[in-house]
Amino acid sequence: MPMTYQQMPPPQGTPYPGPTPKRLRQYDPLAVAVGNASLLGLGYFLIRRSLFGIVGLAGTAVLVVLLYRHKSVWCELGLLAWWILQIAHGWFLARRQPNRTASLPKRLVALGITIPVLAAVGFVRYDASRVAGQVADAREAGDCAKVRTAQDQVWLGDRVVAGRQMDRGDGDVATCATLEVAKGNLTAAVGLGDVVSLKLGYGVLGPIAADARQQATAGVVMDRFVKDLQAMEPCELTTLTTWLQARKLSGDLLDRANAVVPRIEPNALLACADDHASREEWPTARAAYQRLVTTYPKAKQAVRARAGLVRATLAIELDNVRSLLLDAEYCSRPAKYSGAKPYHRGFNPAIFLGDGSQYADQLPAAWSIDDPYRANIVVCTETPGMGAAVRTCPYVPESDPYGGAITQVTFHKVTVPTKVYELRTGRLVASATVQIAGDACPYHLDPGSTEDESVTPSDAQVQAAFRPLVVRP
Repeated sequence: MPMTYQQMPPPQGTPYPGPTPKRLRQYDPLAVAVGNASLLGLGYFLIRRSLFGIVGLAGTAVLVVLLYRHKSVWCELGLLAWWILQIAHGWFLARRQPNRTASLPKRLVALGITIPVLAAVGFVRYDASRVAGQVADAREAGDCAKVRTAQDQVWLGDRVVAGRQMDRGDGDVATCATLEVAKGNLTAAVGLGDVVSLKLGYGVLGPIAADARQQATAGVVMDRFVKDLQAMEPCELTTLTTWLQARKLSGDLLDRANAVVPRIEPNALLACADDHASREEWPTARAAYQRLVTTYPKAKQAVRARAGLVRATLAIELDNVRSLLLDAEYCSRPAKYSGAKPYHRGFNPAIFLGDGSQYADQLPAAWSIDDPYRANIVVCTETPGMGAAVRTCPYVPESDPYGGAITQVTFHKVTVPTKVYELRTGRLVASATVQIAGDACPYHLDPGSTEDESVTPSDAQVQAAFRPLVVRP
């Protein structure tokens, strides 16, 4: 018969030890603190405090989102405080437990996750700082192309860890785009001599020029404009310099163009004035000469400008006199031609106008001329009348010379009311009624003759009458 076995009962009087006790959870404060330094709540999960771990992870996520959205120093400080709080809380939470013991595996796990996380954060911050530095260097060099190239390297991580710096980079890129608009306006102003484009360019560039961070980038645009300004066609250049001289100085880099105006404008004004003068555009030429003389009286170009101003003024006066003569309005609106010789003793070539100018045909050609360029005076005549009686003669009708009634016809000198204007000044220098003698009592009278008729002056008699005016005693 086989033998059977059974556990021997404990000796009488020995207490029952009960079930095998559970193995107590080990707490390593250092592992927990290091794990929580990852900002992922890892330390809590290592000691199986999942609720704390979830709260820690969620808090980190919320703070990171807030930091990304608001890019505030307070968000950064909040995230730093949250990091310190999790480390401290994990440390003290583990320290309060009675079964504290060092755990190499947990420490290795904590280090294996926390170190890469912190290294990644450090690398991203380094990368963001590197990009921001490249943007700043390019901006300070005034190179917008490099600003855009550097800012194109920015990614989401850079914006999370260094949002404000990245936003400044975005602002620099936007500023460069605005500078391109200003550059386009200024280029159009130089190419077309367009003041409207110049105003637009200055309006766009003004706020940027006032920004201390953008002095180099805005300076590049302004320096390019100043360089192009000096290569402009003279007349177009003077159009822009007129506006530049009129603008109020702003005390910043926009004044660089104004600084070169005194150096380049005199030559431009002189060249522009000479060009208009060569095309006989005298009013425009005179305005340019006058502006040069007035604005830069001591410039070497002012000597030629003064001579040009005189020439243009004389040409304008001469054109005006010719126009008045052509329209038969000179006598009602006398004007001067400063290039004419003064009314002087001796012979003075004259222009005869008015109803009495019919007698000018009987004067020597040298006395009566048509060109004001060669004349000294303008003689304005009114309708001839009758002066002193010279002789009375009897006349009978030709149809009945022996039986017709005798008519007594009195012949009078011809009177011509006359005003003499000095062409050089346009002022009245003489006013007289010229009386012209002539032949009386012709053998035949024209039909329709009256009892009072004018004598018929000869060329010599007309010349004698007008001599005191033309040949001043």
